[in-house]
Amino acid sequence: MTRMVPPNISTQNLTENAPVFHKIPEVLLELLPCVLYECSTSLNLTYLSPNAQQMIGVPAYKLLGSRALWEERILPEDLASLREKIRRLETDETASSIHRIIDDRGLPVWVSHSFRRVHCYRSEMICGCIVPLRNEKRIQDLQSSVIGRFIHKLGNHFQLLNLVINSLRKTLPESRDTEVLKQTVEKAVDLTRTFSDYSQSPTWVSEINFLEIINAAAVSRRVSVAEKGIILDQKVDESVRGVTMSGDPYLLELALGSILENAFEASQSGGTVVLKAMAEISDSRTSIVRLSVVDSGSGIETNNLENIAVPFFTTKLDHDGLGLSVAVRLIEMHGGLLTVKSRQGQGTEVAITLPADGSRQFAER
Repeated sequence: MTRMVPPNISTQNLTENAPVFHKIPEVLLELLPCVLYECSTSLNLTYLSPNAQQMIGVPAYKLLGSRALWEERILPEDLASLREKIRRLETDETASSIHRIIDDRGLPVWVSHSFRRVHCYRSEMICGCIVPLRNEKRIQDLQSSVIGRFIHKLGNHFQLLNLVINSLRKTLPESRDTEVLKQTVEKAVDLTRTFSDYSQSPTWVSEINFLEIINAAAVSRRVSVAEKGIILDQKVDESVRGVTMSGDPYLLELALGSILENAFEASQSGGTVVLKAMAEISDSRTSIVRLSVVDSGSGIETNNLENIAVPFFTTKLDHDGLGLSVAVRLIEMHGGLLTVKSRQGQGTEVAITLPADGSRQFAER
């Protein structure tokens, strides 16, 4: 099999610029359970092993001769830390990272990525190895820092509760304290319930019908829509009918429901929230489903966008910042990707891409 090379890159240049891995027989490279690459210190890719399509779902010719691997296939929140690690590398030093690479279907592939700065032919270059993690545990295991922040948040609520109780002993029958007590208890209960959703793992894996999940998420939140006078416009393409995937239907409905609730809350009375869904066949001939929820709210400030999925990040005093992070976590459990686009004054769009028809197995715990 010949190595895939884009028209503007010659095999000679690849050989000159990739003095390490090109010496390995190509038939052996195709059998490796990892992707090997070489690039310049400016991250211009000069060599990529021919098994890239098989391992990470992207053909080599789409990445060679450019920085597309870094700038187009790695999510911005992952790329920032990865670039910093590469920048700090000394010659003959190795570093590693776990992050996502977006394949040709638009789905995330979790990978373990090791890289090394080497000196070859009077210049420096980066040599790397990318190993796909098919059943990535990291997205399902709770980090100790998240649990610590949860305990801190919960402790704040109960601290206020104790203060109010102490005040009640001195001021009864003052009704204001009673009302604050009630609200504080409700917030503590809501936070605990939301965190319970965030920490859940699949309990029942079955065949999921996308249309049923979409309808369930919308119907169960009709009361919220009616109370606020918001229009929910469902634009579900006929291509979604009959499309299925393997997963936990409760958790997937919970994820979509959390996104809808955020959209309803962001929209003013009389506003519109649009829910779109469409099934597609990707370049690799596998099915995917794209969903999006677009609200008519005021949008999100640019400097807050990169943090909105971080647990407990919020710009609202009466929120605990778990809603969207619950959705991100549950969507990633199902091998999907959630992204957010927003402009102040023009609303927010939450886009979801999910594998369909068993094109990716449900992430096992």
